[in-house]
Amino acid sequence: MNKEKMHARIAVVTGGSKGIGRAIVLALAQRNYDVAIFDPLEAGREVAAEVTAMGRRALYLPVDVSDETAVREAAQTVGARLGSCGLLVNNAGIFPRASAVDMPFALWQKVLAINLGGAFLCSQAFAPGMLKDGAGLIVNIASGRGIQGASRNGAHYAASKGGLIALTRSLAQEWAPHIRVNTVVPGVTHTDQPLAETNVDELYSRGSRIPLGRIGQPEDVARGVCLLAGDDASYITGQSLCVNGGAVML
Repeated sequence: MNKEKMHARIAVVTGGSKGIGRAIVLALAQRNYDVAIFDPLEAGREVAAEVTAMGRRALYLPVDVSDETAVREAAQTVGARLGSCGLLVNNAGIFPRASAVDMPFALWQKVLAINLGGAFLCSQAFAPGMLKDGAGLIVNIASGRGIQGASRNGAHYAASKGGLIALTRSLAQEWAPHIRVNTVVPGVTHTDQPLAETNVDELYSRGSRIPLGRIGQPEDVARGVCLLAGDDASYITGQSLCVNGGAVML
């Protein structure tokens, strides 16, 4: 039996309380995963209840992924209450807008600590168990801004997501052949993040500039995660899957 199939039915999703993270949690539960949600937002408790209603085990932990001690304690809790984690999805991220010329360095550090540092800490916390099991999967959620850069008010966010793509490639090499590590790179997606700077009508109008003619939905990104986590992707590692309707082509 494929080792990944043996150990990949317990998943951890960071930032799983809403938007893309919530869609990922529910998509995994639909595919018979038990899911732990790491998220400081209480809405994560409601998502966990949705998973339970689907007949799967769920665990909500209010974790700040930039806190090394909190991450390690949460990883131990997952092991004790659900079992060995076979799939980690590093989705947690923030995007407080600020221009590069006016950005306080503390804000730069906070964004990098959560978006990039959090992915590293969570990967580091769960990798030993995956290596011991001889199989594991990590999927990092980046952004098209990590490839293209941010035209305004997002240098910190773009840097964190570009770093996440580089981290993916590094961990994929270091932890092969036992752990596969890949990235999903969303494009414009209907979540709270873009609506912080625009309205729904303007957001959807951007679809006219995308080859497939529409903006993305959180479920599109979730399907990309499930694709990389599935047995059909067993020979794929260190790659970036752009789920953006063709807006960015690699």
